[in-house]
Amino acid sequence: MQVRVELGILQMELSGRPDGGVSVFETRFGADLNPGVGGLDSELCRVLHREAALYAYRALVCSSLELHERVVADASRNLEVMDFMIAHANDASDRQAARALRVQSLVMRVRARASHALASQTPAIARSLVEDGIQEVQAALRLAGRSEEVESAAEIQLLRSLVEVLIPKLPASQRHEMELRLKAALEVENYELAAILTNELRQLF
Repeated sequence: MQVRVELGILQMELSGRPDGGVSVFETRFGADLNPGVGGLDSELCRVLHREAALYAYRALVCSSLELHERVVADASRNLEVMDFMIAHANDASDRQAARALRVQSLVMRVRARASHALASQTPAIARSLVEDGIQEVQAALRLAGRSEEVESAAEIQLLRSLVEVLIPKLPASQRHEMELRLKAALEVENYELAAILTNELRQLF
């Protein structure tokens, strides 16, 4: 994959490490994710952070190209790296940096999953993914020491806006008609129909 940048063209691999090199995380720690004796020192954490930045940049480019599955894969990979550093980094500052980057990777993955669902003509699933993702990101914010921002953080506001931006709504007239039908169903105590209409409204708006 080639990307035009200010100083020329940047080439990235679509699989494996984006720059074509050998992945430090995957090759050094393997499937069992064993940090070895002594945990992760700050220099190794810096190496893992730099490597994660390569994957994050590729995910960003793939997002603009609507390669949603690739974005999900890279974001999930980076989340695994961040969790590994949170669990095994020796220095508290390295653990905190990993917690902060976890938030960014989660947001990227939620957006990609929702976009993929929307592209697959499943807006209700897209909405559910965003709503679940908001809870995930709020938990990550708390872990990162940002408990006071779980409602106001830019990341949360961005995800909430996805419900408006990514998921198309019915025309206002059609929504009004459904609301009138719901009201009529409740008035005649047709609770089965009311439940169906309520569920449809919840999924579509």
